[in-house]
Amino acid sequence: MTQRNVRPRFAPKEWNASGTTQFYGRERKRSYIVEVSLSEDIRGDLLQRAVDKTLKRLPYYRSTFVRKRGLYYYADNGLPFLVAESEKPRVIGGEITNYHMLDVTYWKNKISFAMFHGLCDGLGFNRFIEATLYHYVCLKDGKEYSDEGIYTEKIPYDPAERADIHIERRKANIKELKAITGKEKRFRLPELMDNKVEKMYSLPLRVKTGDFLGWCKANAASPATAAAAIMAQAIERENDVREGVIMCVLPCSLRKALHVDKTFKNCYGAVFLPTTPEDARSLPAGELAARLRTALKEYMNGDFPKLICAGMNTVIHLGAKMPTYKLKTKVLAMSENNPQDTFFVDYVGGLRCNDYAGQITHVSYLNAPPANGASFVLMSETAGYFHINFTQTIESDRYYQAFAAILDELGIPCEKLPFASYLNPVIELPPEQH
Repeated sequence: MTQRNVRPRFAPKEWNASGTTQFYGRERKRSYIVEVSLSEDIRGDLLQRAVDKTLKRLPYYRSTFVRKRGLYYYADNGLPFLVAESEKPRVIGGEITNYHMLDVTYWKNKISFAMFHGLCDGLGFNRFIEATLYHYVCLKDGKEYSDEGIYTEKIPYDPAERADIHIERRKANIKELKAITGKEKRFRLPELMDNKVEKMYSLPLRVKTGDFLGWCKANAASPATAAAAIMAQAIERENDVREGVIMCVLPCSLRKALHVDKTFKNCYGAVFLPTTPEDARSLPAGELAARLRTALKEYMNGDFPKLICAGMNTVIHLGAKMPTYKLKTKVLAMSENNPQDTFFVDYVGGLRCNDYAGQITHVSYLNAPPANGASFVLMSETAGYFHINFTQTIESDRYYQAFAAILDELGIPCEKLPFASYLNPVIELPPEQH
């Protein structure tokens, strides 16, 4: 055991360029949590063994960080990664989790996976969760399930798993960047004006995969653009929007476009999909969803991924050159410096669970409070359902209810689940190491 309140020294390795913007800012950083509920209560001993097997194949998830000259570097962490039985999430990055940037806890039939976004993004985190769940159910049931698509020891290690899209300096065309992010006046939810974040609210619902995906296919839409269209219409109904556009921000993986499919590290951008109030009022949801999908495909099949990556890269490398930590923070606090838009749709894909999907009863993604407030629609397609969670800094459920009402009008049955409030723990980041 380490001496209390004395952080051990870790040897810095590669600079964490891809996660840089997650470290800086006025607001203290909080964890990102994925809750997976199973059909039976969790056995802690087997969960620990499952995590150990996962980390044997994916050792980079046990990394910690070292701060030197104001920059953060990956560091190997050989201290035990210990699963805990805990009703509430724990603070990660500090002594209680042996300075790891991930944590796994369980309570009754629920496993909670917590991470610091500076380590990896949502798709990268899914890889760890998938492998842990796979090993757990195999151990619990005493059988070997299909591991297709899951990172187990059958898939040889590839150095590309640790690729960093921002290590090399790129040049950005600022004019082209401004053009693709749009100059439209953007409608802001009235509840978010001067909203002080004291807690987050989780408003979940779920829709059977066949029902939602069938509707998407019938309308030439995708799940993400379908949710964006329905949410835009819900917002217009609730506010009778007359000025500006209803702007959906759609976080997206850049892995495929930048040829770094295997990386676990942060590799994302954001697409801006505007809807005029008139279109939200007059177009059928299916037509609007199809239009948004066409716009999304045009972005992702063109130069957008390289442009958005180059723009982030410029900020990251400019910030890295700043002589003081204070100046680095001023440049790199992107999420705080940029105003949020009307809402976000974050489709984090699905958790592969192959032939044991029936054991997973619910999945819930809980993000940290976004800068300047925002309403997030977090989606995952897992175990036969689209799990859709509205996470927001406002207590009102009116957009959630309007969204559900539109699903009903479209003939898509949805199940409303109990609401909850939460506030994920603050991350403990390392001090300067001399």
